[in-house]
Amino acid sequence: MTISLIRLLIIALCIAVAVPNLAPVAQEDHDEGDHDHEEETGGPLTLSSVQMANLGIAAVTAEIRDLQETVKLICSVEVLPERQAYVSPRFDGQIRNVRATLGDQVSAGQSLVVVEPIIAGAATLTLTAPLSGVISDQAARIGQTVEAMSVLFEISDHSRMLLHGTMMESPDITRIRAGQTATIHLDALPDQPLVAKVARVYMAREAGTGLFTVHAETENDAGMLYPGMMGVMSVAVGNAIPAIVVPSRAILGGMGERFVFVQIGDVFERRPVIEGLVAGADSEVLEGVFPGEQVVVQGHYQLQYMGEGSAGLPTDAHAGHNH
Repeated sequence: MTISLIRLLIIALCIAVAVPNLAPVAQEDHDEGDHDHEEETGGPLTLSSVQMANLGIAAVTAEIRDLQETVKLICSVEVLPERQAYVSPRFDGQIRNVRATLGDQVSAGQSLVVVEPIIAGAATLTLTAPLSGVISDQAARIGQTVEAMSVLFEISDHSRMLLHGTMMESPDITRIRAGQTATIHLDALPDQPLVAKVARVYMAREAGTGLFTVHAETENDAGMLYPGMMGVMSVAVGNAIPAIVVPSRAILGGMGERFVFVQIGDVFERRPVIEGLVAGADSEVLEGVFPGEQVVVQGHYQLQYMGEGSAGLPTDAHAGHNH
């Protein structure tokens, strides 16, 4: 039986259990031993609307959708090499006038600096921008003596940016191919994931780092991307499979004990889960959550330290129970 078929069977079982008419009738009677066990392990938390607002509680719906395995890399935003240019004189001279400065947007052919050659009787020359972009570095100063081929300006075109992914040596690097889809989550833009295509994979260690390189490219029409931004690149590999999916940030705990908080109205139930495939910012849940349930993604760190009953208030574990 294939892995995909097993996952389909698990999802079908979860849907069947989630339907009220198919769920088994809960046994009303329980013995004293069962009751004591429930008190030891703790029960659901009940929060008021004020408490939920103070904690900033937010939840999302667990859903069934296709999930594709990903390989993660550390990512940085860089300027494409072919979209950078340097402005240099071809002679020794002295700068007489500077007409642009660091951070300026310039157009191709725009005047940048006036240089007077040191050769006696030579006319001053104006150096212009070889391409449109932003001045990302400037060394030109009025009155400065410069040598031939010294870099006075660096111009960068940010309309299309390079997404530079790096990873340590691993079998996963051999699964990445040009043309695959990469999703990038940048630290500076946490709620604006980027989707790009892998342009090339450099299957060799970067000198002095031991890292392998993956390059993707993306348009920057909105001007939100700047060189040096950092984040995570997730490259989709393998085949997509149907799965019960929740955001990975909803799952708490360590390797031996993973759990989520499920919200039902003003009640929050801690559920142990078995995590399956992790793809980008999403995780497959093999056990513990049903499709359509609300899983807490914000405020759940605080919930795990609150006691049973009314959250944030001291409770007596035996209050209201007659033995």
